Amino acid sequence: MKKLAAQSFTLKRKSSITGFTLVELLVVIAIIAILAAVVVLIINPLELTRRGRDAARLTDLANLQQAINVAVQEATTAGANIACAGAAAGCIDNSQGGSRLTDGTGWVRVNLGVQTSVSVPTLPVDPTNTAGATGLHYTYCGSGDNWEIITDLESQQQIGKEGTDGGTDAAKYEVGSVLNLLGTALPGGAGNCTY
Repeated sequence: MKKLAAQSFTLKRKSSITGFTLVELLVVIAIIAILAAVVVLIINPLELTRRGRDAARLTDLANLQQAINVAVQEATTAGANIACAGAAAGCIDNSQGGSRLTDGTGWVRVNLGVQTSVSVPTLPVDPTNTAGATGLHYTYCGSGDNWEIITDLESQQQIGKEGTDGGTDAAKYEVGSVLNLLGTALPGGAGNCTY
């Protein structure tokens, strides 16, 4: 009987030794936390998000530039103000406050609805589309047959394109038929082309 009790005690003692101590668990948790922090710093999810939004901006502006160029080429009315949907004066609008219609009344004042070569169902808007000079949006300026679309890029990877796009402002990304409308007065009292 003593032998059986001794074996039972030995079994109980061995099973209690096989677990982890609290200190061991805390050390493992601390190591995992440090590794997770290092991974987050290396990957930088905020910069990746900015890069994604900039990629959408660059794609939107390239598609709009192509569609507007096709609309200008397909225009049949001689002497019409293509850049401002036939208006006699210059025009300015932005994606934050303007409509998304493609008939020349949206924030891009070119009638893209009459094109047969390129289809633009609705005008794109900036991924964040916020107002003001510090906000991120698209601005359209038109002057006669000349036009320009301006935006601001936010990722460190793409921000260098602002200074090499050929535009007048090295801190904005500009596409268009002319890249010198930003900061100038538009004809017909339409105001200044400002972002």
